[in-house]
Amino acid sequence: MRNESVAVLDIRSYEVTFLIGSRGVNGTFVFLGSRSEKYEGYSSEGFFDVASFRSAVISAVTSVRQSYEGTIREICVGVPAAFTQVHTKGHTISFPSRRKISAQEIDALYESGLSEILASGHFIRRSDMYFALGDNRKYFDASDLYGIPTASLKGALCYYFASDDFYDAVDSVLKELGFERVEMIPQSLVQAYYLLPERKRDGYALFLDAGFLSSSVSVVYGNGIVHEESFDCGAGYILIALMQGLGVDYGTAEEILASANVSGGAVSKDLMWTDGSGEAYPVREINEIVKCGLDDLCERVDNFFERYYRDKSTMNFASSPLSVTGEGIGGIGGAAEHIAKRLGRMTRVVYPDLPYYDKPVFSSRIALLSAALSERKKRGLFGRIFNIFGGKKNV
Repeated sequence: MRNESVAVLDIRSYEVTFLIGSRGVNGTFVFLGSRSEKYEGYSSEGFFDVASFRSAVISAVTSVRQSYEGTIREICVGVPAAFTQVHTKGHTISFPSRRKISAQEIDALYESGLSEILASGHFIRRSDMYFALGDNRKYFDASDLYGIPTASLKGALCYYFASDDFYDAVDSVLKELGFERVEMIPQSLVQAYYLLPERKRDGYALFLDAGFLSSSVSVVYGNGIVHEESFDCGAGYILIALMQGLGVDYGTAEEILASANVSGGAVSKDLMWTDGSGEAYPVREINEIVKCGLDDLCERVDNFFERYYRDKSTMNFASSPLSVTGEGIGGIGGAAEHIAKRLGRMTRVVYPDLPYYDKPVFSSRIALLSAALSERKKRGLFGRIFNIFGGKKNV
């Protein structure tokens, strides 16, 4: 079992989680060690305190290693949207004569497209929205193209880059901890793969990851991200507003937010929330503060759609549901309903379909674990031999 396990580092805007796991049965996972540590967090400008981040990573990794009997030299890291740049490109390559498509032709298409992209940061990933041949029929799985003779190959391609500061901070601390191979994957992309069924990604799928200090919205198509934006907004800012508006400490604000529910209608001005010491606070005021924070999130999402998809009717945006996840949505009662009303869009909360982990707060770490296990399988000996002969290759 240990030989089949992988290590992942899930980086959220208020805590990091180091996790070692392997495949279970019926789509489940076996968890061999996990530890989460809070730190100062990050914003759109980067980490607030790199030393705090490093300390949290070292503490989480060290804690798990103390009880884990195996040795893992590789680790998969989720790169938050705040540190990720997505570049899309429609690209075509032609061949001297008709040839049957294999994994080598797909690789050539990607590499040719990448050579024409000017971007800062470290290139970490590639994916596709779809592929097409001469008849312009869309293929959402590269393996569906294998064996088809053609003189040209087209692709709507996505390339992902991690910021230099993020890459250097993460790579250095993990190398110091003894990891020989550090692989970085866009956090939003792996969540879209894991949480959104393939049939929903064959059209434009809207995805909102509501975090603690940072949230992001992505438009997903096929196996790629078309547009993405992150912003400094989330549950942490609502906690600050509660502290300032009600004059309470952080712990009390956490209790208030955990018990709040903004899905209902008008609240009586006499209805009060009471803490353990008997101090009472108006529920109406609490709900207004929470709604104001959620409205800020909704305004940023709506501005994103307006910026990139002003003519929404051409892509059926009016009927496209918004899938939401993250600790910023799971811990606030009625948040999804409020967002749906505010944006005028069907909204559904998505999370892992696993016992105990079936909560939005676990979405990113479980999606990352699933992706890391798939990567390990793809790099297996049989997969490498199979691909030599043009077999199926996930790109």
